[in-house]
Amino acid sequence: MPRQDPSPIPYGALQYYQIHYIIEDTHIANPEALLAKCEPISKGHFRNKKVVDVKWWGGRLAEVLQADMELKEMLKVILPQEGEIRIDPVDDHVRIYSRWKHEDDLEFDPKVFEVVDKIAYHIQKLKGQ
Repeated sequence: MPRQDPSPIPYGALQYYQIHYIIEDTHIANPEALLAKCEPISKGHFRNKKVVDVKWWGGRLAEVLQADMELKEMLKVILPQEGEIRIDPVDDHVRIYSRWKHEDDLEFDPKVFEVVDKIAYHIQKLKGQ
């Protein structure tokens, strides 16, 4: 009889999820221009940790988002919970998403939706250029 592993690997779905916001119909000549990643610049440790600035990395969209001061202030509020924001072009749509969250921590946040809506506005503006 084979020995049974004392710590088996769990199979099936894990209890972690990632919310994706999809912007459809974004045909653009250079999809790399829509690739962007937002990282918080923080000061302090543990409970006193605060986001003091935001840095966007990527293509043309990252430059546009970096210049938007209102968006930067909105991100300072949500990034301690979200961790980072990523924007990926995929064929005919663009995905906007943040870190993986445990099912107990998964809920709709209107502040995050406002940020995503502002990012979507900039994507649509770039599409028109």
